[in-house]
Order: sequence, then C-alpha cells, then structure tokens
Amino acid sequence: MYTRPRDAQADACPHNQRRTGTPAGLPEEIPIALFVAQHRHPPDQCPASLGSGPLLLSRVSAAAAARYGVTIEAEALIDGEHLLLLVVQAASQEAVERFLAFLPGPGCLRILPACSAEEAVQRGGCGSAFPPVRGTIR
Repeated sequence: MYTRPRDAQADACPHNQRRTGTPAGLPEEIPIALFVAQHRHPPDQCPASLGSGPLLLSRVSAAAAARYGVTIEAEALIDGEHLLLLVVQAASQEAVERFLAFLPGPGCLRILPACSAEEAVQRGGCGSAFPPVRGTIR
C-alpha cells in the first residue's frame, strides 16, 4: 500500500485500505493506488517519433506527473509494438486519466488498477480483494 499525507491532493480510492501504524508526529495518511497505463498507437502517430519525441519526454516526466498528483514508478515503450506502458501511483484513476490526456489519438488508452507482488501475497492471490474496477479505455 502506498500512502500520501492527508493534506496532499487526493480523491478517495475505493479499492484500497488505509495504512496503519503512522509514526507519531506525521500527518494521517491516505491511500495511494498503483495503476498500469497502456497506450497503443498506430505507427504513424507514434509519440516517440522525431517530430514529437521531445514533447513526449516533457510530458512523461516526474515534474509533469506531479502536477496531477501522479508518481511514475516505471515506463517503457515496447520495441516494435507501439505500446507505451507506465506504472504509476496516484490517489485515483481519474488523476491518471488527467495526466495522460495529452496522448495522441487515434489510440487506445487503458488504465488498470494494480498491486505489488507483496500486496497480492498478503491478500492471498492476485484476484481482487474488492469488487472489480474496470480499466478506462478511450
């Protein structure tokens, strides 16, 4: 479970639980969820192309993500597949959607709730401990 201080920007995330054991003197913490975002695009609309690559680098950055309350944990473009993958932390799926709204269309963006391996083991498997939350597709 990832957490952020209570005074930080956050939308409640219904599929996570509050972390316990906040050390004395620190603000109460709210849940931060893990998401995997996938953006598939046609080759002629590749955001990493010579003409638009610098824009992609400026938008998929720690500073840009932070403006939306998102933290990028990992990113990769799959060679030859025109598929961008991002592993991010955010207080809500909507925050991730706002952060990634710049991605070009036509394309397919999916934002999927995720968890760490440790969390999956703690809850007894990678099946959701909560009712399914559908990933966003645009």
